[in-house]
Amino acid sequence: MNILFDLFFTFAYLDLISIGGAMAMIPEMERQVVIVHGWMSHQAFVHAIALGLFVPGPNMLHVFHIGNQVAGLPGALAAGLGMFGPTSFVLATVAWLAGGPRPPAWIERFHAACGPITLGLMAAAAWNLGQNMTGDIFSLGVCVLAALLTARRLLNPALVVLLAATLGAIQAFFST
Repeated sequence: MNILFDLFFTFAYLDLISIGGAMAMIPEMERQVVIVHGWMSHQAFVHAIALGLFVPGPNMLHVFHIGNQVAGLPGALAAGLGMFGPTSFVLATVAWLAGGPRPPAWIERFHAACGPITLGLMAAAAWNLGQNMTGDIFSLGVCVLAALLTARRLLNPALVVLLAATLGAIQAFFST
């Protein structure tokens, strides 16, 4: 039962500090999951992130996978409730207090101030997840190609994912 509380409170903590969106907190999530609690290795964590991003739906589905790896279905539910519960409650409360379709000015100012923080946290997440690619030129090339195609809006991000998966499958086929 302690592990379920650990999962819930770890992901609730991550949820409450997730300024900038889900991907911005990946470095801290990795620190908590891999280093602090030792629930999985860095490589297993990267695979969980990739799996969560690959399936349709919210980009935080990897939280359920991590919880499942740690404590089965109850762990998945505890991690998911921790990840989505606190901010859902806070947002519902703010919406109720705001009482109208237009948010108060202080919320808009706070949102604008979080922009630079979000960019920095996203860069840290990309750096953290890509640290193991330094010796793999092919993966680094696919990463740069995906970044360029997405940043220039030359392809839909879903097509970029499919292209990267296809290139990875081709590389795996020829490397065996």
